[in-house]
Amino acid sequence: MSMHSDPATWPLTLDAAVERLLNRMSEADKQRVEDTPSDKLIRFHMGWAAGIREEFGLWRGNTQLLASCGAPHPDDASMAIVRAVWQRLQPVGAVT
Repeated sequence: MSMHSDPATWPLTLDAAVERLLNRMSEADKQRVEDTPSDKLIRFHMGWAAGIREEFGLWRGNTQLLASCGAPHPDDASMAIVRAVWQRLQPVGAVT
């Protein structure tokens, strides 16, 4: 993953960001996220979410993605993306 991705490659919506991440996650990583309790997702803030902030341009002007996440701050937007990935990985019918 490039820490300075091309703005032309940035996802512009929350759904696009989630799809991109899910498409390249290993099954083990998916399981790790799925198994994390929702109130513990903050543990991803400094590692995985930091990479999301950098790669998806959240610190460099990707205002469309910030708006789609409903979060004006990159930290909050990256955690909204992490939470959306987590929600997509939960079994159908699970209470989130």
